Amino acid sequence: MALLPLIWRWQLNGITYQACRGDFVVRLDGSTCLQLWNKEGRVVRREGDPLEVAQWLQACHDAGMEVRVQINESAAP
Repeated sequence: MALLPLIWRWQLNGITYQACRGDFVVRLDGSTCLQLWNKEGRVVRREGDPLEVAQWLQACHDAGMEVRVQINESAAP
């Protein structure tokens, strides 16, 4: 039996997200974003400067969510 990832309810700037993973993304042009993935494989991206995105990622980590760092965006989890 496969285990489903835990889903976290997470609030950012007054908006609630449901996600099982957060990714700090550094794009090839140098911009950064936080990718929040849900269990269905859908992604929401929040744009921000590197410090802001790092703070969001730390909040995800502190909440117990799986976090990663990657270069460029991905269309699949």
